[in-house]
Amino acid sequence: MKWTIVAAAAFIAATSAQAFAQGVAPAQPTVAQPDGAAAARATREQQDGFNRLLHDGVKVNNADQEQDRERLARRKAPVAATAADLTAGAAVRATDGLQVATVERLEADGAVLRAGDRLAKLPIEAFGKDDAGLLIAITTAEFQAAIAQTSVPVPQEQPEIVDATADDMRPGAAIRDSEGVVIGTVDSLVESGVIVLTDGRKVKLAINSFGKDEQGLLIGITASEFRVLIGGSAPASAGS
Repeated sequence: MKWTIVAAAAFIAATSAQAFAQGVAPAQPTVAQPDGAAAARATREQQDGFNRLLHDGVKVNNADQEQDRERLARRKAPVAATAADLTAGAAVRATDGLQVATVERLEADGAVLRAGDRLAKLPIEAFGKDDAGLLIAITTAEFQAAIAQTSVPVPQEQPEIVDATADDMRPGAAIRDSEGVVIGTVDSLVESGVIVLTDGRKVKLAINSFGKDEQGLLIGITASEFRVLIGGSAPASAGS
């Protein structure tokens, strides 16, 4: 499906390209601060714990925290992503650190993203990457607003329809029209076709009139078209 890259996509691309050129990183999560009484209580409990550990001869240090700080310091600043980075299923984050979409597929003029039950396409220059993966240089709210008018629903997969065979013509099997409405059932299989019970009468159809999908038998016309088709036919007997 070919989509035009509209103003919203251009806005994201321009904003992201400038930010990645400047090495702007996504915001880090913040931690809520406790109130004064809770903080004092937590400090006393922490000190008591340290004293107990020291009393038992256990050396307390902040080695793990220091390693975390070093890892953050070594984290690379975002750079522009390339087409090779936009692999199907890759997560895409906003500057607030939240995942806003995943890559659905890469096309010649951009990457199609899946955001919930919607699809939107952005040019490759809209994406950056860091040690944690793909990102765009706008917030979650800005992303959602920008694609609100340019996204489309994820298309529903159509069931595969194949030709039915004599083995599918089991007595009592429901027969649907092209819109999924049940129009009758199989009465019996005869040498020259299939006897169908519909609206209290029996009509005969050739086996090649039927298809089937995962839900069962069907014909390629609507119920009204089917009734017009059989309107002039005399009721068939099981032996006809």
